[in-house]
Amino acid sequence: MKTFKLCMAALAVVLFNSCQNEETVATETVPTSNQNQQFVNVIDVSNTPEVQQLAKELKEGKKIQANAISQRIVNCTLDSDIGCGSDTALEIEEYVNTSNCINFSQGTLIFPPQAQQFTFDYSYYIDGDSDINLDRYQFQFDAHIAEIERQVEPLKIAFIQADAQNGCFNERGWNVDQVVYTVILGN
Repeated sequence: MKTFKLCMAALAVVLFNSCQNEETVATETVPTSNQNQQFVNVIDVSNTPEVQQLAKELKEGKKIQANAISQRIVNCTLDSDIGCGSDTALEIEEYVNTSNCINFSQGTLIFPPQAQQFTFDYSYYIDGDSDINLDRYQFQFDAHIAEIERQVEPLKIAFIQADAQNGCFNERGWNVDQVVYTVILGN
């Protein structure tokens, strides 16, 4: 009987240690999904010549974001099968800059202009025929704008312009690129 109790105690210790090891491995390998992990940095660009010129054009009404949805953006959904590279970058830029698909509280331009550039990473998968189902990842761009809106409160976004990169470093697999959003603030 003593032997049986010792064997049961040893088995319990082994099982306990095994469960602890499995929990440790599980917590190390479970990815966290947090939109803030995509945020890279923000810099003030209020005094750059480009922003000063853009603010002047906005004030004069020359540079207004398009109200019509881009021909390439259908029902505010990005392309489900787009070639990796400049086509992808252009589609992201059109989605943010001209489609009016992303909702945010729009403010009135203030002077002197206040502007910031927010850099965010975005991830995507290049499939077997070297393109991207970009529609699966558009939530990232919506989340970026929501995060920018949160960070600039109590001010609002008067104008936003995206500059996307899409280098297509892998022929197949996961990639990470960046989008730089130039935001002119308003109230």
